[in-house]
Amino acid sequence: MASTLLYIRHMVCSKCILVVREQLVALGLVPLRVELGEVELRHDPATIDWPRLRQCLEAEGFEILDQLSPQQRLVAQIKEIIAHLLASEPAALRSGHFSRQLSERLQRRFAYLSDVFSATEGLSLEQFVIRQRVEAARCLLREGTLPVGRVARELGYSNLGHLSRQFQRETGTSPTEFRQQCLATAASQLSDEQ
Repeated sequence: MASTLLYIRHMVCSKCILVVREQLVALGLVPLRVELGEVELRHDPATIDWPRLRQCLEAEGFEILDQLSPQQRLVAQIKEIIAHLLASEPAALRSGHFSRQLSERLQRRFAYLSDVFSATEGLSLEQFVIRQRVEAARCLLREGTLPVGRVARELGYSNLGHLSRQFQRETGTSPTEFRQQCLATAASQLSDEQ
């Protein structure tokens, strides 16, 4: 049986992988592989309802790319590695560490990877990593089970102040204030339901 390979833009985290997989299954498609920026389906391209697939993915903020340039493919690989590091060894995302990891895994100079990423995505590789780490912090803070200092350690920050500075710059609020807002919203929704 033939398979179909899709390239999908805006897949940047493990949650994106889950959402895309759920959408594919909901459409009756069988994903053989779902990775950041790339999906392989157990279907011949002629049997796929392309307009419906595009519509479902676009409703979730994703976009099917018909052709991927070598630079876009490289950026997708970079994002995949960053997502893997964030999930498995977040301390490797510290500025001096992740550049070496990326260069070793992709067998390219970091300066080249950084230039391609910036030109393709419109933001620096370092800024992308910061945004991914802050988004992961937001998820952990929303759950409300870990102290803020532990969230910083879980995400490989050297100290709470470092997380706080990056979080404040990206979101306009401190991690503690963000958690308090989440708790207040949850309490408000709970009282509205009663």
